[in-house]
Amino acid sequence: MSWTTRLAHGLAELLTDTGVAVYRPTGIYRDAEVGIVVGIVPAAPPSVLVLTPYALVDDVDQADSVLGLQVRARAAGPDPRPALDLLDAVFDELHGATHLDLGGALVHLAQRTASVPLSRDQSGRYEHADTYQLTAHRPTRYRS
Repeated sequence: MSWTTRLAHGLAELLTDTGVAVYRPTGIYRDAEVGIVVGIVPAAPPSVLVLTPYALVDDVDQADSVLGLQVRARAAGPDPRPALDLLDAVFDELHGATHLDLGGALVHLAQRTASVPLSRDQSGRYEHADTYQLTAHRPTRYRS
């Protein structure tokens, strides 16, 4: 499993352990659950958190990396409040968090940098996305 995959899975597990939503690597959820998925917005379940990590800056000499993380929330209906509630729960767990071990990927600091309404999907469900900046330790054979 790659470093970025470990980070995404570790983050999903953290959000599950803290009761924000439910993560199953199989991606199969009951309609009443708020599922957590990585990267792709699925048709089901109706309510979902989508975690999408992406690289921003990698130091050449030191094992320091800065990543972006989009946390996209979709609520089961057209009311924006449940999606905003989900993102507030994620904020409570991530913003300002330090020294996180996310599946073996070490994050020194997590901070929210933006929050943007996305409108509604094809089924009329409300979507909203928050963006986080993660400062992480990511060693490679050239960076220790």
